[in-house]
Parts: sequence; structure tokens; C-alpha cells
Amino acid sequence: MNMNKKYILSLVILFFAVTSCSLIDKWTGNDKEKIERLKKEGIKCEAEITNVEDMNVTINKDPMVKLFLSVKPKGEPVFNAQVEMLVSRVRVPRIGDYVIVYYNPKDKTDIIVE
Repeated sequence: MNMNKKYILSLVILFFAVTSCSLIDKWTGNDKEKIERLKKEGIKCEAEITNVEDMNVTINKDPMVKLFLSVKPKGEPVFNAQVEMLVSRVRVPRIGDYVIVYYNPKDKTDIIVE
């Protein structure tokens, strides 16, 4: 293989590595921009976990789950939301647990679990 092909192949591999890391951050709930934005501009409140669904994906032995939430903002109607996130395998959330969430009041699907 000549030098140009090796260089191009290296760039392609690097591109896929960076892209996959970015996707993993978004899939695991570690989208730093979203977290910072919602913690700054969003509304903080409690939410009750109404269901937990295993997504059959693990990263470093920690499971990805889909949490179904009953979000309970003070002075506003309760609403339902879903969040997909990576959780610790020793602290998997359970139905009935309460978590702190931040959500965008203009788009209640734009939500994170603290």
C-alpha cells in the first residue's frame, strides 16, 4: 500500500472512531451540550420512575435502559416522559424510585435525568 492510501485509511478510521464516541455520548445520556443547556435553561423537578425497560445494550458492563417517567413540576400538570440512558449495573433504577430531572418547558421531550 502506498503512503497516500495509508494516510487516507488512517483518516477514515479516525473519523469513524470520533463519530462513534460522539454517538455513544448521545446514546448514554452524556451529551454535554444538552446537559449544560438544560441545567442552565431548563426546569428542575422530581420525576417518579413508572417503568424501566432494558435495551439489551451494555457499555463497560453497564446496561442501557429506557426510563418511563411521571414528571411532577411544582405548580404545573404532571406529564409523562421517556429517557434512554446508561446506568450503573449495581444501581439500576426501579419502578417507584424518584429522580431529579431537567426539562425544556417549550419541548417536554427535551429532558435529562440528573
